[in-house]
Amino acid sequence: MQEFMKSKFIYCIAFTVNLLFLNACSSDKIEPPKTDIIASDSIPTQESFHTAVTFSDSGKVKAILLAGWIRVYSKLNYTLIDSSARVDFYKEGIYSSTLTGKRGKIYDNTKDVEVYDSVKLVSEDGSVLTTEKLYWINKTQRIKSDAFVHIKTKNEDIQGYGFEADQNLKNYVIYKVSGEVQK
Repeated sequence: MQEFMKSKFIYCIAFTVNLLFLNACSSDKIEPPKTDIIASDSIPTQESFHTAVTFSDSGKVKAILLAGWIRVYSKLNYTLIDSSARVDFYKEGIYSSTLTGKRGKIYDNTKDVEVYDSVKLVSEDGSVLTTEKLYWINKTQRIKSDAFVHIKTKNEDIQGYGFEADQNLKNYVIYKVSGEVQK
């Protein structure tokens, strides 16, 4: 019986060694799961939700931005805005207009703001501008667009492609214009 147990034991050891040897020589190597490597530029350096940002110059408020989601990309020098954006503009500390849109971008070096997707600008006198894309130039405090625009005031209903105005929507130029003016 001992001989039988001894031969069975040797058989088991030989089988295990053979199995280990065959597995080591197998072409099916086990590899760890692969993950996509993300470039560091595509990861925001800061991220915030339900945020207010105040733009000021010499202690005077120029604009207040409210956004649902803000992502700062320091290496790329811009900030992305998602989940609706609202910018209240001020001139000499007095409210002048409100700009809204679903998404936007702030250029960090110039503080210029680009708003797109369902853009609407309402001035203090009730004039309304709608477009799909609008730029606010911080240095000149002016707005412009190269997209289709529609402006409705008390006396005018004008539309066209291309636009430039002050942020109060008082003095504006529409390029490729069509519409109605009532006197």
